[in-house]
Amino acid sequence: MGLDEQFEAAVWIIQALPKDGPIKTTINDQLMMYALFKQGTIGKCNTEQPYFYKIEERLKWNSWNELGDMEKDEAKARYVEKMLQLCDKAEKEHDMMNFLNDPSVAHLLPKQDEIRSRFATLGRTTVKGYEGKTVSVNGVSISL
Repeated sequence: MGLDEQFEAAVWIIQALPKDGPIKTTINDQLMMYALFKQGTIGKCNTEQPYFYKIEERLKWNSWNELGDMEKDEAKARYVEKMLQLCDKAEKEHDMMNFLNDPSVAHLLPKQDEIRSRFATLGRTTVKGYEGKTVSVNGVSISL
């Protein structure tokens, strides 16, 4: 798969995850993902610095602006790499069955084939520790 396909797959996965789900990322990870996404899709930061009292906007702007002249392809590659690192970290630190059974991720169950396809684009075809297993989540069978 090409870089653009991998980037699109990673973006789709990130956007499909529940914002208030059982697995949380750090503010720094969120800011880095935001900045890499903007750099990969737009390029160099092209907006004015927000006023100091617009804290969230200012943090996002600072993160994006710090990437400077980074090429779009490098930002896309780093986005994919960071997303996979976050997945590895989640698999190590969280019980995936608890994650899958959390009500906030129930909307993902009907999308399991698409999720699997997007992860395959990124070279990931199994969940560590569950290779080849089929589990039941809220009455839906999922092959991991």
